[in-house]
Amino acid sequence: MSDPIVVDVGPVQVRLSQLRYFTYTIIGVGLLWPWNCFLSAAGFYGHRLDDAPFLAKIYSSTMMSVSTVTSTIANVVLARKQRGANYDKRIKVGFAITTVVFVIMALTCVIPAAIRMASPLFFVGLMVMVWLSAVATAMSQNGTMATANVLGPIYANAVMVGQAVAGVLPATALILSIFITGAHKQPAGGDDRDFGVFLYYLTASVIAVAAVALLVYCQRHGDHEMYQRLTAMVEGDDIEDSTVVEEPQVEVPFSVLWARLHYIVLAIFFTFAVTLAFPVFASSVTSVRPEPRSFLYTDQVFIPFVFFMWNIGDLAGRVLCGYPRARMLITDPKLLFWYSLARFGFIPLFFTANLNGAGAVIKSDWWYLLLQFLFGLSNGQLATSSFMVVGDHCKSEEEKEAAGGFTTIFLSVGLMVGSLLSYLLVWMIQ
Repeated sequence: MSDPIVVDVGPVQVRLSQLRYFTYTIIGVGLLWPWNCFLSAAGFYGHRLDDAPFLAKIYSSTMMSVSTVTSTIANVVLARKQRGANYDKRIKVGFAITTVVFVIMALTCVIPAAIRMASPLFFVGLMVMVWLSAVATAMSQNGTMATANVLGPIYANAVMVGQAVAGVLPATALILSIFITGAHKQPAGGDDRDFGVFLYYLTASVIAVAAVALLVYCQRHGDHEMYQRLTAMVEGDDIEDSTVVEEPQVEVPFSVLWARLHYIVLAIFFTFAVTLAFPVFASSVTSVRPEPRSFLYTDQVFIPFVFFMWNIGDLAGRVLCGYPRARMLITDPKLLFWYSLARFGFIPLFFTANLNGAGAVIKSDWWYLLLQFLFGLSNGQLATSSFMVVGDHCKSEEEKEAAGGFTTIFLSVGLMVGSLLSYLLVWMIQ
């Protein structure tokens, strides 16, 4: 199969396969960055809605509920709409909506009219933006996984790595900003505009534009031709002599996909349902070191560092799945399923940490940080393995494309269930 050089600048040569891997990595970053934007802005909106304490208190939970429920419904609709589906167009339209949404969100952080808007009205508008963002991400994700399943498992790996990168960068940026600015706070009655969140939101739009631009660039350098050649190979035709004939798409029933993928999609569901316990503990556990603590062990640094450790573990798990020598990729569907259930065992272990400063059963910050790292590592390994092996268990191109939407349904439902179960955990640790 041809793999032409598409970038040739002096000693730097980039082949189409390498550019496509990078493109799908950026797409993965773009899929998760919007969620991180809204989640990371909780502090800003807590201040913005300080005249409506109830709305400030429910912002995070309402944001997660609106996002996960919307994603679930959108993914079900998109997965069922297979006949005549243009998955490439879904990626581009989804990122186009994302770009518009986050330009608007960026402006709301600095425009006086938006800052002075009545809190209830602003909150409703904010949730509308969350809803639109969730629909856009569902469209892009549905199209991305459908095309990645056809192109090959390594591109599903690229998407998962990109999503992990989108998790690491916000935590890193937050820690660095704390070290640079220290504990300085905005004086009362000061300017309510937040240029940090403004730039963070604009970054989401820039990433979305970059993802689409890279995708178009790949297509102009033979991506469409390679897609056709892969299709011919999947169907068992002679690649050199075959001519791809356009045929009406066959709609693949969910029952067929369930029969092929039930262990894999259940592993996806349980992986993400359990994983949403992580932010509950990450925001509730403090250092076991007694007061006065070093600056490094204050809540202001320790909690973001916990998020960083989890995300580093998640990134490591996803990256290592792409290297055969690491032997991290799990290809047995039953093993994926039982492994996903075994991760429930992390939850009682987290109760040995210093919850809300009440004292720890195991008085070691390193023990707790190791738990978070391993929890992230297992999430990355399970999620990436599950999505990488989907194509291997499908029998045709149509099944591979339909499986993209089918798997994202279980991802969305897992996140939704996990967000609801997180309320139970919050109640248990109070």
